[in-house]
Amino acid sequence: MFESFQQAIAADITEFLETGQMQRAIQLKNQTGQHFNHNEYPMYFAGRLDARLVLIHLNPKQRNNCATKYEGKFWLPDVDSYMDYHTHFGQKVHDSNQTRRHKSPFDHKQIRFLRPFGVLPFVEERTPADRTTNLVHVIDEKLQLELIPYGSDMFSLQGFTPQILEPHLIRILNVISAAPRDYVIFCGRIFEDLFRDNITKRHTFTLTKKDGTPTKSHARFANLSFTYHGQAIRAGIATSFAQQGIPMGDYGAQCHARYALS
Repeated sequence: MFESFQQAIAADITEFLETGQMQRAIQLKNQTGQHFNHNEYPMYFAGRLDARLVLIHLNPKQRNNCATKYEGKFWLPDVDSYMDYHTHFGQKVHDSNQTRRHKSPFDHKQIRFLRPFGVLPFVEERTPADRTTNLVHVIDEKLQLELIPYGSDMFSLQGFTPQILEPHLIRILNVISAAPRDYVIFCGRIFEDLFRDNITKRHTFTLTKKDGTPTKSHARFANLSFTYHGQAIRAGIATSFAQQGIPMGDYGAQCHARYALS
């Protein structure tokens, strides 16, 4: 399963390095009417392919690039360097002298969400070095997959049909099923639409703010259960993950408590 995943990556990267474009991204843009960057490095994954915890997001958040082809320096000059960079993505962007100042609210958000799951080796944050350690761990000790590996500044299911989505779902499910997993979490409301027939239980609940009061709005989580290539897969949908301003630590704790209920 990992081999087919790596072959898909190699096909895109090889074409990208030779032409500055990826025809699969162009085709997807033409099929859906949505913009996807065919002229930037794709992001298929970050972290360990065999990690026990997997988070799946919709696609990389990037500014829309309307240039005909890639116009920069090919700083990842071959497939092997691409694979190594994304396997050690956290270390590359957070724990080197050149990029120590890299800021990522999204990665801090992931730390707050995942800490209650007790899987990643987070440390207590007393110093800037402790924060850097956790930023590296939250990326490199889990597996992050992107449903669509081509970046854009927004994403919706507009223009997508089951036939268009199928190869992308197959790609990520092949990876998920290729190794033992403790937690598989799809992040975002759209995944409720994609896995509507596989949801076994839906949860709606309030969260607790730092001052101890409950939130006015409700958060959501859903349990998934299905069989893929003869393998039973249990997963969850963190429906409210993308919601701005929610107490993310408590949301992670509430999702963790409900994950086992599928």
